[in-house]
Amino acid sequence: MSITQEQKATIKSTAPILKENGKEITSIFYKQMFENHPELLDIFNQTNQRIGTQPLALANTIYFAAENIDNLQILMPQIKLIAHKHRALTIQPEHYSIVGKYLLLAIKQFLGEKSTQDILDAWAAAYNIIANIFIDIEKQLYDELGPNEEDKGGVALIIVKKEVIAHESIVALTLERPQNGKIFKFHVGQYLTLRIKKDGNFHNRHYSLTRPFDGKSYSIAIKIENMNEIKGVVSNEIINNYNIGDTILASFPAGTFQLVENSKHHLFIGGGVGITVLLSMIHELNKQGKSNDAILIHCVHSEEYAAFNDELKSILPEGHYQLFFKDQRLGKDDLEKVLEANTQVYICGSVPFMDKMEGLLVECGHPSSQIHIEAFQPTLSIIKGAVKDEAETKVL
Repeated sequence: MSITQEQKATIKSTAPILKENGKEITSIFYKQMFENHPELLDIFNQTNQRIGTQPLALANTIYFAAENIDNLQILMPQIKLIAHKHRALTIQPEHYSIVGKYLLLAIKQFLGEKSTQDILDAWAAAYNIIANIFIDIEKQLYDELGPNEEDKGGVALIIVKKEVIAHESIVALTLERPQNGKIFKFHVGQYLTLRIKKDGNFHNRHYSLTRPFDGKSYSIAIKIENMNEIKGVVSNEIINNYNIGDTILASFPAGTFQLVENSKHHLFIGGGVGITVLLSMIHELNKQGKSNDAILIHCVHSEEYAAFNDELKSILPEGHYQLFFKDQRLGKDDLEKVLEANTQVYICGSVPFMDKMEGLLVECGHPSSQIHIEAFQPTLSIIKGAVKDEAETKVL
């Protein structure tokens, strides 16, 4: 599918409409699509639908692509990140035609009398280009799982260990494939996607892997969510109703977050349960005999909420593990003490926490190319919306 210069001009001229009204357009899109294809409720994150982050993320992705229609290559890191999530959610090529159909209908409905066939044709051409990029990348990711189709969908794993840690705020799980079934190697920084069925639909959530690959199991940690918060649907279901010996559906590890090879200085900044993905990276460095190259800053309510505290103390040299509590504030001066010109920085925590940390690093003059952020929220958020809460840097 190609796009003409005239269509590119149309896309660029109408992109501001999406920037200003993207959430409204994509909310129309999701409503119509789910009414006609309720089976897709099993794939799309319903929590993110309800709190508004999923429509916002789709709007952001389309807007970015529209703004960069002449050079989509610069979006490839973000596209690959999203493609990994799509593979983990078992999205298939045929889903893209459904999405495209209802996206165009939503644009047409929102524009009303301002909608023309030229505008719709231009957006259709742009969407098809973007969709084909995703389809090609996702095919490669599926192919990496080999020829067995069973391995590319929901695979049953058995819970072999369940432990409550961190002042009863986190549940750590270890899962294996029954009957010594094949599990796939992963790199530290990746996540496992678990899938539960509740109220007639499947719900999916990504969980960071907390240990490097050992050839037989996957280890994750789940924050115990407030029962009244909709974001805790999957986590609370697993915590309350799944026990040792139970099986749970999963898709094999995915994700683009990873250690930068050959770096001599790594700074890890975690907020609350954000320590999980950083833990696996620190373990990997320790396994390579490079724990002296790592410094960890972990922001928590108090020491009893510091998950894996004793474990990290045993791995990291003295002075390389710093805890910041509720009555403390991690600031620019603290970061400048541990930053070097070639330090690679890895951040994981709530969206406000990560935004604040990234801002402090920018204030320190640290290169953005050396700042790496792991977020399970929908990405590409150039369009501002309700996902930005007031930043709280003391505690998550």
